[in-house]
Amino acid sequence: MLRADPGSFRDPASHVVFDGQRVLRLLDERGLAAWHALAKTDFHRRATADGRLIPAELLEQPPGGAIAALEHPRVPFVSYPFEWTFSMLRDAALLQLDLLAEALAEGITIKDATPFNIQFIEGRPVFIDIGSFEEYQSGEPWIGYRQFTRQFLFPLMLRSWAGIPFQPWLRGDMEGPTAADMRHILSLGKRLRPAALMHVSLQARMEQRLSGAAIRKELATAGFSDQLILANVRKLKKLVTGLTWAHDTHGWVEYESYRHVSRDREAKADFLRKALATHRPQRVLDLGANDAYFSEVAHQSGTVAIAVDGDEPVLDAVYRRGSRVCLVISDLNNPSPAQGWAGAERPGLAERADPDLVVAYGLIHHLIYTASIPPARVLAWLAGFGCPVLIEFVAPDDEMVAKLTANKVDDELHRGRTRAEFEELVDPLFDVVAGERLGEGSRYLYSLVPH
Repeated sequence: MLRADPGSFRDPASHVVFDGQRVLRLLDERGLAAWHALAKTDFHRRATADGRLIPAELLEQPPGGAIAALEHPRVPFVSYPFEWTFSMLRDAALLQLDLLAEALAEGITIKDATPFNIQFIEGRPVFIDIGSFEEYQSGEPWIGYRQFTRQFLFPLMLRSWAGIPFQPWLRGDMEGPTAADMRHILSLGKRLRPAALMHVSLQARMEQRLSGAAIRKELATAGFSDQLILANVRKLKKLVTGLTWAHDTHGWVEYESYRHVSRDREAKADFLRKALATHRPQRVLDLGANDAYFSEVAHQSGTVAIAVDGDEPVLDAVYRRGSRVCLVISDLNNPSPAQGWAGAERPGLAERADPDLVVAYGLIHHLIYTASIPPARVLAWLAGFGCPVLIEFVAPDDEMVAKLTANKVDDELHRGRTRAEFEELVDPLFDVVAGERLGEGSRYLYSLVPH
């Protein structure tokens, strides 16, 4: 039985369904014509061969009474733009522009310009929405320009020019900031830059004066061509390439200076390798992943490894060094929820991750002491994943706990902080498969399986 992808329904010409583990794109007559136009280009063959465009195969017998259907490989893990680092969004923006330029050279355009059409696979951006390609009609403007600025360019400007993280904005409004928003946010000096005058001030005036449909009509009346679009794309690419974010990994470097981190790292890696050999998971969710070291250990075993952390500088450094794990920026005290139409278009992080093994090293003491989450609730949350869990427990006399509780008194702390209390809370939820003390310190590893 076919199951609709909850995030693919807005384009009547092309939408994605699942047939078991197979990923199918159902096409109507317009979608099929667009596919034939794309498939005969050298651009399509080249972009598919080098991994920038997801492969697609036209089925001889489409299911469900569809006019036609394409089959795609399954994306290992779906992430959203508000879960990406600065460098990830910038690389996705450059991919969008490169593909549009190459497609236009052979009479094809991309009607959408949203980062939701791009996923990161093995550490690199891949364009996955084949249905976005269609034949270019002479005189038509690039209808995706405004969407590109709101969902790619302006978020990058927020971080690069104003020092404002774009993730909370895109999570709160997936359409992204408007040109009017950017005009209010940017300093006068930034607004007077030529790029801002063109993409922010001019667009803001048009937004104020005209509706979206009227803007498109006025641009078309002005007489567009593919060469004018290409010139704009080249300027945008130069602008995006020049946007930078000067950050460092000071927070992680400071944390790494604690003796236990380097001392215990290999012991925790060996503990993870034993669990991987025992449970043979297909998907590992590494919560509080920091520099993704343990995610990479899991990836090396052949699993899909999803590294989740709230520290963007650290994850951005992981991405830039070429890591092939799936990276997600998310505050685990407030993880990415289900969003979009009917609260189901964009599933929440836990549903998308759907792990077979959860790694919670260096995490629960931060939830307990920094976020004031009761240990019982932390354990219940981890049990809710319904799979084996590796937990690092940190006793109250640990030097990191001493720092986290420096401004707290005992009455402000929840029960379950001692090892004996912690194990009492574990017992109703999990079976303890293995346990190990880390060195001579006050940290312990547990391998747990939910009842």
